[in-house]
Amino acid sequence: MKVYTARQPILNNRKHVVAYELLFRDSTKNCFPSDVAPDIATAKLLINSYLNIGLETMTEGKPALINFPMNILAEHLVNMAPYKNIIVEVLESVEPTDENYQVLAKLSRQGFSLALDDFIYSPAWERFFPLIKLIKVDIIATPLASMAYLIPLFRQYKIKLLAEKVETYQDFLEAQALGFDYYQGYFFYKPEIFIGIEIGSSHPFLMSIYSEVIKEDYSYKKLERYFEYDMDLTYKLLRFVNSVWFSHTKEIKSIKQAIAYLGEIQLRKFVCLIVMAKLNPEKPTVLIHNTILRARLCEKFAKLMGLNQLSEYAFLTGLFSTLDAILDRPMAKVLQALPLAEEINNALLNHTGVLAECLDFVIAYSEGNWDVINTFSQAYNISPESLISSSDEAYQWLSAYKAT
Repeated sequence: MKVYTARQPILNNRKHVVAYELLFRDSTKNCFPSDVAPDIATAKLLINSYLNIGLETMTEGKPALINFPMNILAEHLVNMAPYKNIIVEVLESVEPTDENYQVLAKLSRQGFSLALDDFIYSPAWERFFPLIKLIKVDIIATPLASMAYLIPLFRQYKIKLLAEKVETYQDFLEAQALGFDYYQGYFFYKPEIFIGIEIGSSHPFLMSIYSEVIKEDYSYKKLERYFEYDMDLTYKLLRFVNSVWFSHTKEIKSIKQAIAYLGEIQLRKFVCLIVMAKLNPEKPTVLIHNTILRARLCEKFAKLMGLNQLSEYAFLTGLFSTLDAILDRPMAKVLQALPLAEEINNALLNHTGVLAECLDFVIAYSEGNWDVINTFSQAYNISPESLISSSDEAYQWLSAYKAT
């Protein structure tokens, strides 16, 4: 399934690109869809930027400006994003209330850079200014001449100014003369669409995970089982654990380890963000079904091969063995974003080690390649009865998943 995100450059006085604003899109049509609520759009944008397309790819390492509705800020879902890489744009619909001040003050203390989007001045905003790094002014809605008297006030708080909707060279010159620091608009660049591939998540298991994770004392075992059934969520989970705000992450060797590593608070935020972004989920494709089956067979066959200690590795090896086909990206690039154990990487990239043999065994069994099956069965002293029994259990497992 394709996902879409647009970026529009932010330029300085020398017309050098210094940042990008990221904009939610749901198609190649380069405009914001009118039927998507702001909080859903932000959730989808975060998922697309961080877990599908990749933030570094879209921003080339530069800061990203992202709009955040107040409810996402109040619920601290913004903490799903690394504060060093983004500038939080507070929407123009936000009121300068005591409650909103407390929310923004907390985010500022946490290290987030805050910007006021489409800003229209009122004295009630002045107490917010010590928290604000950037003010964006729509120079069509708010003519530059009407802003001149406010420039000294903004400078008093060392707030940078960005002129947006700069449509002409004259607009640029006037904003520059007035003392603006940054510029954005069609005079420089129109938003550019980025297209990524999302695996596609199963709605029943997504909701099962959500129902479980919001419990005060949720079951790690249940969550692990739910994630095992959903390739998309497992992929996003591992990408999240290996993202820039977990730079100290060690090798992740299983779903259980990833869940435990996040802890209750971060896992709840992760699941809530995924749920918000998936209002229109699609059922998994045949390729996803077959990959989930392959993962379970790898786990089963690893035990038959006497590799009990590697059975969890084997599950992830099978689960991610078709990611290159699903995402239309080279396997080496896909695996860079996942903190997988060396044994799994060797199996998928270099086709070496016992996990690679296990994967070959499963593929041969799935394709009915009896010469290869017999070779592995003899090498690992596996009886036909054990092989059939293990595969039957895997197929029953998949049937239970598809019936949900």
